[in-house]
Amino acid sequence: MFANNILTGQYNIEIIKFLQQFSNPFLDKIAEAVTMTAEEYFIIAFIAIIYLCIDKKLGYIMAVTILYSSIINYYVKSVFKIKRPIGTFGIRSLRLQTADGYSFPSGHTQGATVFWLSLVKHIKKTYIYFIAAIMIILVGISRIYLGVHRPIDVIGGFIFGSFCVEVLNRTNKLKKYKKNLVIFLVIIFPMMAITIYINDAKLYQELGAVLGFIIGHDIQEKYIKFNPKTNAINNIIKILITILGMIILKVLFDAILPKMLVFYFIKYFCILLWFTTGNLYLITKICKTSSL
Repeated sequence: MFANNILTGQYNIEIIKFLQQFSNPFLDKIAEAVTMTAEEYFIIAFIAIIYLCIDKKLGYIMAVTILYSSIINYYVKSVFKIKRPIGTFGIRSLRLQTADGYSFPSGHTQGATVFWLSLVKHIKKTYIYFIAAIMIILVGISRIYLGVHRPIDVIGGFIFGSFCVEVLNRTNKLKKYKKNLVIFLVIIFPMMAITIYINDAKLYQELGAVLGFIIGHDIQEKYIKFNPKTNAINNIIKILITILGMIILKVLFDAILPKMLVFYFIKYFCILLWFTTGNLYLITKICKTSSL
């Protein structure tokens, strides 16, 4: 009861109303633009660019962290089952297409926290700290302003996002034999348990994606040795090859695989395995980006 009062207390609604008293069409557009920077496809696209064109190790840890965080977010939401403030008297809600499911914790805030804190952990520059703090705060405020989350949801998203970044950051510092064991016990096994327990297609997709990505990355490290460092033209070619390959695979799998949970897992496992193996092998041959 106490926890429920904190998560759904009237003070949350009053804060939303306070922010929305300043609403106007211009601020609406700004809030929607800010919230879009924390949406799934935006973050995935940026991480893919980092992996392909800038820093493979950073892209790897960011990708695994964001997928881990997403499943943790889904699980926590399923435990608390807190409804969103949408429809509450005196509250207007915008961008509802990205506001499905339960409210606590905020998935957008958690995603933004994972993305920006991961950058902070690896790029220890003052300007990155500043940008990260501003973006995380702005995303949180935008979710409240848009009337799709309470302030406590945003705080929860920041806490769980920070936790996921810390877990993956500490794991990444371990020696390889320890790292593989910890990845299984702390990341893969809990993700599998949560996926089977909740039994939702989205979780099967993300579990397949993270397993395909981790296995494919290890294969790539051993046999392909992809090097992201190259010129701008090759970077454009890499992105185009990747996009084309991913589209072809998704269309193919959508056409031939039944709409069953296990096949959601298989589809995304294969797509991410391709991304980190066959895709990178093609790129190394076309763009000559192997570190050999």
